[in-house]
This record gives sequence, C-alpha cells and structure tokens, in this order.
Amino acid sequence: MKKIITSFFILSCLIAGPVSAALSPNDPFYQNQWYLHRIAAEKAWSKAASSPHTIIAVIDSGIQIDHPDLKDNIWRNQAEIAEDGKDNDGNGFIDDIYGWDFTDNTNDPNPKLKDGWTKMGISHGTLVAGIIAASGNNKKGVAGLTWKAQIMPLKALNDKGEGRTSDVIRAIDYAILNGAHIINLSFSTLNYSEGLQEAIYRAHRAGIMIVAAAGNEQASGQGYNIDETKLYPVCYDGKLIGENMVIGVAATDALDQKTSFSSYGSTCVDISAPGISFFNTVTNKGVVEADKYYDGYFSGTSLAAPLVSATLALISEANPELSRREIVNILLASTDKIDALNPDYAGLLGNGRLNVDKAISMAKENLYKQVSRLVIVPTGEGEVPRLTAVNGDLVVRLEDDIFNFQADFSAFDIEGDGDQELIVGATSGQEPKVSIYDASGKFKFSFLAFEKNYRGGVNVTVADLDDDGKGEIIVAPQKGRLAEVRIFNSRGNLQKSFLAVDSNWQGGVQVAAGNIDGQGELEIVVALQAGAEPQLRIFSASGKLQGIFLAYEKDFRGGVNLTVSNIDGRVDRNKAEIIVSPGPGRKAEVKIFTNRGVVKKSFQAYNNNWLRGAYIASGDLNNDGVNDIILSAYSGGAPHVRGFDASGNLLESFYAYSEDFIKGVKADIIKINN
Repeated sequence: MKKIITSFFILSCLIAGPVSAALSPNDPFYQNQWYLHRIAAEKAWSKAASSPHTIIAVIDSGIQIDHPDLKDNIWRNQAEIAEDGKDNDGNGFIDDIYGWDFTDNTNDPNPKLKDGWTKMGISHGTLVAGIIAASGNNKKGVAGLTWKAQIMPLKALNDKGEGRTSDVIRAIDYAILNGAHIINLSFSTLNYSEGLQEAIYRAHRAGIMIVAAAGNEQASGQGYNIDETKLYPVCYDGKLIGENMVIGVAATDALDQKTSFSSYGSTCVDISAPGISFFNTVTNKGVVEADKYYDGYFSGTSLAAPLVSATLALISEANPELSRREIVNILLASTDKIDALNPDYAGLLGNGRLNVDKAISMAKENLYKQVSRLVIVPTGEGEVPRLTAVNGDLVVRLEDDIFNFQADFSAFDIEGDGDQELIVGATSGQEPKVSIYDASGKFKFSFLAFEKNYRGGVNVTVADLDDDGKGEIIVAPQKGRLAEVRIFNSRGNLQKSFLAVDSNWQGGVQVAAGNIDGQGELEIVVALQAGAEPQLRIFSASGKLQGIFLAYEKDFRGGVNLTVSNIDGRVDRNKAEIIVSPGPGRKAEVKIFTNRGVVKKSFQAYNNNWLRGAYIASGDLNNDGVNDIILSAYSGGAPHVRGFDASGNLLESFYAYSEDFIKGVKADIIKINN
C-alpha cells in the first residue's frame, strides 16, 4: 500500500517574541505565537473570534482529545451513546463518540505510542488541531486562530506520521457522512491515487471545503515546483469536474518570503500562510519525549494549512449566508500580495499571504451589502402588480401586468453577478411565460416554460443545481397539464425535464429545491396540489425519484404548499429542511421535515377557525443570518401575515392591508441592495 508522509519538519528557532494586538487573548504562551500577528488575527478577533458551529475534520496522526487546550473544542457525535457497544446512529462505526482511528480501526482517535513512534508522529495531529482551535482567552497555554470550533479527530496516519491511502479515503468518507464542513489535510505524497481523488470529489460534491499542505519535499533545497512534480492531495484539482477542489497552501516566513522548504506552483497552490517557528499544542503521554502539553518551534506547510482551515471557519461564522464558493472567493480575494517580495516565485504562491482580518471584513461587508426585505403581493384578480415592504413602501413595481392574480415568483442571482433577479411565472389564463426582471422591476427577458397554448399557470423556483454560481430556473404546471418539471438555464434554454407524477395526474404541482440530504448535490422536491393525496416527492437534480411521503393525513385533498430552506442556520448549514403548509380544508399546521420524511417540528400558524389555506415561504426575516418561516393567508379572510423562527416562535404578526381586504396575499423574502 502506498504511504502518505506528513509534510512536516522541525526548525529550532524562534522568529518573534511578544506582539501588540487589537484584541490580545490572555493565554500565557500567546506571546510566542508570532504568526497570528502577521495574519492580522488580533484585528479579526474583534469581528469574529470563534466558529462554534463549524465542524473541521483533522485527518492526521490522531489528536489528544483530553488536552487541556483542546478538550472543549473536540467534536462530539451527539447521535451516539457512549460505550454501549452499539452503532446508535447507523453510520457503520460503534461508539464513535469523538471520531475514529482508521489505522487501528478503533473508536479512540488519540495517538497510541505504538512501537516505533516518533515525537512528531504522535504530536502532529494535536499540533494541527491547536493551530486551528486551541481554546482562546482561557488563561491556558496558547490560542487557536478560532477560539471555539468543533474539531473532528480522524486518525489516518500512524504514530510515525505515515499512513495508507485506503485509511485516508475512509476518513474522508467518515467526514462526509458525519457533517464536516472543512477537511484539513496536512500531509503529502508523490504517489497519485485515483481512489483518493474520487474521495476528495465526493467531499467536494458534499459541499465540504478541503485544505491541503503544499508539501515540504526538497528539490535542490527549494521545495518542489508542483506544476512539474505533482504532490498529493494538494494537486487533486479539476480532473473530475474541471474546478478547484482543494485549497493548496504554501508556507511563508516572518518577512512574507517563501520558506526554503515549501513547495510552490501556479496550478496547485492557491494561497500562502506563515509556516515557520510555531509554538503550540503537542501530545502529552507522560513519557520521555512526550511529557509536555505545549512545545515549539516547528515549521512546515503542515502548519500553514490549518491557519487557512481556521480562517474558512471564521468567514463562515461571520456570515452564515455565504455559499462555499463565496467563502473561498473571499479567502483568496482578501490576501496580502507578496509577489514583489518573492520575485523568483511570482505567480507561484497563490493569490497572496493569508490576511484573516481582511477576510472577515469582506464577509461582514457581504452580509450587509444586501438586506432581506419581507414583501407582500396581493393575489386578488385585478390588483396592481407590485411588491411592497412591511411598512408599505413600494419595493418593486413591475413594468408590465403579468405579476397579478396567483402568480408565482422567486428571487435569485441567476446570472452570478451578485445582483438578484425576480423570476415570475405566468398566472392561469396567460401564455406560460417565465419573465425575468432586475431588482428594480425592469423587464429583462421572458421565455415559454411550456407549449404556447397551455393556460394553466406556471409555478417557479430557482436554485444553483450545478454549483456554477448561477441559478437554474425550475418550473412546473399549476394545473391542467402533465406534472412535468422542467429545468432551464439563466438564459431560458431547456436543460432537463422529467415527469413528477404519472400521466394520469393533471392537477398541478409545486416545486422547490435545496440540499436536503447534506451531500452536496441539490434535490428537487415536488408537492401535489388540490385533489390528490398530500404527497411530497423528492428527486435528484437529474430527475431520479429518491423518496415519497405524505405531508398530512392521507385523505386530505386541499393541496400542499411547499418551500425548502435551511432554517437550522449555523447548526447544520449543509442541510436544508422541507417546510409545508396546507391548502384549504384543514388547520394551518406548519410541518418541518427531514429528507427522509421525519417530522422535526410542527406548529399551528393560525387559530383553529382558519381553514382556508396558507402560503408558505422562508427567508431571513430579521436579518440575523438565519432563515425564518413566513405564512400568508389565502383569499377569503383578512390579509394576515405571520413570521416564525425554526422552533415555531412567533416573530411577526400583522395585516398587510386593511382588514376588509379579503382577496388574499403572498408574502416572501427578497434581498435588495442596502
């Protein structure tokens, strides 16, 4: 079996002593952590110092999970019961409370001090974990770049710091299965493995950010040019899907110059970070060479990589609405340029040297660049086509009158330029057009969703199904046609279609999309409308049926209103929920489902007397970075709009118009420039 060797070696020198800081933690050895000052961590900490909701899988030589500076930041598998000898969560691992050791196939991810162990072998993973998330400002030891996070210990390298490719693959798959957001790979090898590349592809498809050390291997004393001599896993980029799957990290010194040992290159290296003279957490087993909790001074690209992993976690925490693509773009766009300091390596050290403060500032600016606005649309026939905010101010008035009775709409950046468009489906009685407007209501273009003579209305939603930064427009008929789901690109060109229900059903379906299983690729969810069982059907983005379940009791025939949204916010940002409300004929009970049809929460949105149905939508109602649930009443009653959080707690309740307006309203969230 091919070996993977840790990209790590020791330099016994101290680069810098105490530094001044905008926000200095009280950890006694913080004065030894010169590199945190270099990347402007102190300034960043005044904006975001912790990332408690981010799970960072450290695939390495094991982590001392009871280390005094790490024990509070070790991930815990909440679905597993400790020491009961059972696989409680069904993930294939028994009693995996704190991760797994893939080298010995045990549930203890600690270094073991097995025969032949080395000081660096047993401490490497503990060191990497401390650089990421040693508890900060706790009057102990050192400070991690993020003071609080969830480190998932996955031991795939032995106590010498060597490992088998098969164990790394298993560790990556474990990280995917158990909800990691970031994977840190501080090791390298010259040997290519198709299996490992495919595992990284699976992790990328699952929405995970993958960070890898560029490698320390020597070539004429200058490190490898990995454009010419590939190292892995840092160079597992693009072969399968043509895009950057691994963030490669080179190492710089206190003067922002490439260290002599660091590999470099234009294709595999994305960013540089300090990687010399680190003092941090090490494994203490109470024996010679392993009798300290803290030690230094170590160097290597292994130590530069975890600084990047921690920064990604802080960016995510600073703005939980950011997509993976946006997080990585901010990381790379916020660097300090160092080509002038490295004329022999210009263009070979990535976008520049990591600057955490700039990255957090950009994430915050992005958060406040656009604000969520609750908008109201009258659904009564003959009403003026307008979107109004809660306070009654006109947000958008469309240039034509398509946007009126029962029209379906969505807001999304379909062009990938940072500006949202309004995507409007035609109402019943009109040609089956989908019309695109800019955020001011100016008409851009339209296209036919179905055959020109169809007049049953078009339901519409938008999602980035292929992860290219642009939204795909997904449509379905409101009534009077085969329940065909069609997927169009941002220019209205048909990409895919499939039947959601057999050919006998022509009563219409609603459609929504999101990553409901947490595995990267988005799913399309379809809800049957009035006259059918209250079914929800889940399809892959390619149209393959994945599951069917009932939203309400089997004999209910009022139809199901549907949205898909991540309302757990920072808790599980990789996975969205299916949220439904009933049409006419039953109490307005909101249900929140997992992708397997399990009810996570239910609550009643209106009183027992309201049986006329309620529209449902989701968005960030109070601009706190977490999506909420919005209900609005069908016609026949007062224009009552209500907002709830994920637990069913009432956030907003008001009448959109005067109480005698009984034509019905739709409420939704759109984002507008601040």
